[in-house]
Amino acid sequence: MKILLSPPVVFAVAFGVGLMLYWLGRAMAPKLNMTPGKGTPYACGEDAPMQKAQVGYRLFYSLAIFFTVMHVAALVVTTLPAGPIAVLGIVYLAVITLAIFALVSK
Repeated sequence: MKILLSPPVVFAVAFGVGLMLYWLGRAMAPKLNMTPGKGTPYACGEDAPMQKAQVGYRLFYSLAIFFTVMHVAALVVTTLPAGPIAVLGIVYLAVITLAIFALVSK
């Protein structure tokens, strides 16, 4: 009976249920009628001008580094042993605070 709760079996059952729901939704959905204006962008009922978007990752990288630093700091501070060594956690948090200020300041 324990085999039913093993990760591969649970994954297979969850995948099968998801696949069945996908097929059921596909069978219930109305058929797509492609009309000339169906694929064109619009905003509030008006035609939207087409323009190429320039993607920048600068903000993404800043946020990714911020969350990485915060998660590592939380992990390190929560796993510090109790006692006098815990004072180093406060010093570590001060250094992390300076790093975050350096990251967010321009």
